[in-house]
Amino acid sequence: MSADDEEIFREFLVESGENLDQLDRDFVALESDPTASDRIAGIFRAIHTIKGTSGFLGLPKLEALAHAGENVLSKLRNGELALTPEITSVLLSMVDGVRSILRCVETASNEGTESYEPLIRRLDAIAHGRPAAVPTTSEPSIGEILIAKGEASPKQIAAALEQQKNDPRRLGEILVAQGAVAPDAVLDALRTQNEARAAAVTDSSIRVDVGLLDKLMNLVGELVLARNQILQFAGQSKDAALLGTTQRLNLITTELQEGVMKTRMQPIGSVWSKFPRIVRDLAVTCNKQVKLEMIGEETDLDRTIIEAIKDPLTHIVRNSVDHGIENAEVRTSRGKPPTGKLVLRAFHEGGKVNIEISDDGGGIDPERVRQKAISQGIVSTERAARMNDRESMNLIFMPGFSTAEKITNVSGRGVG
Repeated sequence: MSADDEEIFREFLVESGENLDQLDRDFVALESDPTASDRIAGIFRAIHTIKGTSGFLGLPKLEALAHAGENVLSKLRNGELALTPEITSVLLSMVDGVRSILRCVETASNEGTESYEPLIRRLDAIAHGRPAAVPTTSEPSIGEILIAKGEASPKQIAAALEQQKNDPRRLGEILVAQGAVAPDAVLDALRTQNEARAAAVTDSSIRVDVGLLDKLMNLVGELVLARNQILQFAGQSKDAALLGTTQRLNLITTELQEGVMKTRMQPIGSVWSKFPRIVRDLAVTCNKQVKLEMIGEETDLDRTIIEAIKDPLTHIVRNSVDHGIENAEVRTSRGKPPTGKLVLRAFHEGGKVNIEISDDGGGIDPERVRQKAISQGIVSTERAARMNDRESMNLIFMPGFSTAEKITNVSGRGVG
């Protein structure tokens, strides 16, 4: 592949990743206003662009999946179909499929081994007015990753999977024991799988490489030190030309420092943009109705801080939906509206950025927390009896502690 072709490919991956993130938000917004024709048209254009470019770049699997989604969107745009939660879920699965293929293209330079024919058939059924079950999405398996990386053949993976039916060991362990792959290859595949769970196509970089920004920051820091030394020296001089030049250097250096600092700043909305989709999917899973409101999305933070708080914020949002907000029946019995409200708010105050996450759910019951902590052996009965409500609620931060009745794929591990 020529340098020009690689640049086209990279630009396609970056732009597609941005479009897919926007599609997540647009689909969730459409559920509140299914007749928003401008939004439907925008979604259609984004998928149409991905389909057209994938055909040009020789990505047939991606082209077929995008084409199937485009057919459904065309019917929605023309008013021949009415958007329902079921159709939205299938279209979101299509978006996830496109994202997964792009991830394979980026990491392994191919479209991966996963088949999207079942999803394409569901999309075709919807486009032709037939009922279609909601597909379940899955992350790439270890076997698929090993095949994509050329570490194992499909035949070796199939043999290991067959043995696994009567073998409690994991697939990677079986493959290593059979001598099919090296242990390092399995570890590398596991790392790839973990990255695939949370990373979108462009999460690791922005338009300007972060490493280059860090280097630029360091150079500006050195320049500021040199500027300060020159200012100190010039202050002892009577030379008017030197003083004037030094002041000019001071102004330019200050502006440059502020400009470079701004290049590292990102609006917190870049993290929040994923939450409408997360909240929507969790609400469906938990059989709840939840409305998400975001205030202060334009509040800027350093990229390093955004990366550090991304996962904790996601966990808090998930807990608000799962633990905090009640289902419609419980809320109605308590005199609340059936739809719960989750609010994210960011604002500058006193030279700091404040981030608030609140919901109108049932809150934390200190007595229930105390009883759970006693049953899990975290505190003794005597210690719990002496604890006030604030101390009791702080127990939720103990590793391994959870008030969930059972462990699910949403909560119950006590990691929060």
